[in-house]
Amino acid sequence: MEKMTFVVSATSEGMVTTATAREHKLMIDADAEMGGEGMGPNPMETVLSALAACESITAHIIAQEMEFDLQGIDFDITAQLDPRGVMGDPNIRVYFEKVEVKAALRTTESDDRIQALKQAVERRCPAYGMIKAANVEMIDHWVKS
Repeated sequence: MEKMTFVVSATSEGMVTTATAREHKLMIDADAEMGGEGMGPNPMETVLSALAACESITAHIIAQEMEFDLQGIDFDITAQLDPRGVMGDPNIRVYFEKVEVKAALRTTESDDRIQALKQAVERRCPAYGMIKAANVEMIDHWVKS
């Protein structure tokens, strides 16, 4: 399999950025308290949305390999970031400190099989790997819904 290349173009007006990937557009904005207009998710919410999507896609690929009955996954993801780093404090990192992923799987599989799928996703999901490599504390809970 060849390496994949991803291309995104983006245009910004004030704090609103419209990103285009292939024919898909995504509007990203800062929250009102950060000076934005709230016209879309903020960049960090977009990162967490991408994490949920990436984990879901990776889980479905692995589920096929494992012959795992995966009917769907619902994610609730919470992250903590200290905004003082973004505001200029050089002693505070500018990215997440902790991310908690709660995944509820629609499946007939056992808890052991769910945990095996979770571990495989954690090893193979590109978005998860990037966040983990940044030394972000990852807390993961995968359960049957």
